[in-house]
Amino acid sequence: MPVSKKFKSLTAGELQPAKVATLEEELSDLWRTAAEDPETEHPVVRASVLTLLAYTENEEDGRETFNLINHVIAQNPCRAILMVAEPKAHPEGLSAWISAQCHLPPSGARQVCCEQIYVLAAGEAVKGLDNVVIPLIIPDLPVYLWWRAGRFAPPPFLDQLLRVTNRVLVDSARFEEPEVDLATLARQVARFRQADGLAFSDLNWARLTPCRELIAQSFDSREACLCLPNLTDVSIEWQQAAEREADSTARALLLTAWLASRLGWRPAAQISPGPDPNRVIEFRNGDKPVRVEWKAGRRDDKSPTVFRICLKTGSTPPAMFEVVESEADKTVRTRTELPGLPPLERTARLATMDEVELVNEELKFPGHDSIYEAALDLIASIVKL
Repeated sequence: MPVSKKFKSLTAGELQPAKVATLEEELSDLWRTAAEDPETEHPVVRASVLTLLAYTENEEDGRETFNLINHVIAQNPCRAILMVAEPKAHPEGLSAWISAQCHLPPSGARQVCCEQIYVLAAGEAVKGLDNVVIPLIIPDLPVYLWWRAGRFAPPPFLDQLLRVTNRVLVDSARFEEPEVDLATLARQVARFRQADGLAFSDLNWARLTPCRELIAQSFDSREACLCLPNLTDVSIEWQQAAEREADSTARALLLTAWLASRLGWRPAAQISPGPDPNRVIEFRNGDKPVRVEWKAGRRDDKSPTVFRICLKTGSTPPAMFEVVESEADKTVRTRTELPGLPPLERTARLATMDEVELVNEELKFPGHDSIYEAALDLIASIVKL
């Protein structure tokens, strides 16, 4: 992602051995230099409303994350500390580099600048990350950890960092084994919630918000709402490129868990993770069986990407509620069929946000998402590990 012309970067040196005192001194020198720069048209204001920690496991992801953070801090002024941990890399050591990112304002206004600290840990030195990072966290401000390392399975050397963190941001769209990884996350979330009160966000869950809202809106009318206790069949279908198959599986599992947790369905059996996403998940609603079926199709370069969810009642004739998203024309279509009434259809623009926009939205919410946590609890109960 290229740096916008709305930003100006100030840097201090190259990667060097990471020492807290040295980093703090360089940060002070950086701001002093910026304030005294005769070419600066706008007064410099150093601003932070939170500390944003980011964690990656290789330098390529680290560079990408560093560029993304440049855009995050334009909306959320903060001190950002990026950790790149490579426990198998050589030679071992801890090194760091600092910079400031300034958002260039209109003429006459002050420019708001934020700090970025890049910390690279290799080999056994990863065990000392907390000794460098924790002293650099700004006191009395919220601490967020942006996890960009696939499955959330934090190593022991992050224990102290997690204890001072208020909220963790993950992205289940990055999970390689969605069922296993989401079930693992569910157990981790439950453990941290009980021990430390740590809250979690999932960018993939946030991506599903428009779809979940449309499904809920399908039951706004009294006639439709009366159908909720009688739902017996749910079909979730998608056509997806091979490289994004795991993303769709994670999405299907999150939607299934959301529906079941909201409607009080109890798992009738566990599912075993596997490479084939096609499966049937069985629930019970009181004494009634509920069947959720996933149907995954492989698309070619010419066919559009489609994600469809259809809910039906067990009555004759059945009531049907459908939401279909198409990436090809960036639309989402809903259709409701109630017995004795004409079908109701609606088409709207498919609202999507990129990763930076999703992170910026999640940074606004410091507390727990009880609905997401309930969905995760249900995932933990249906996925057999």
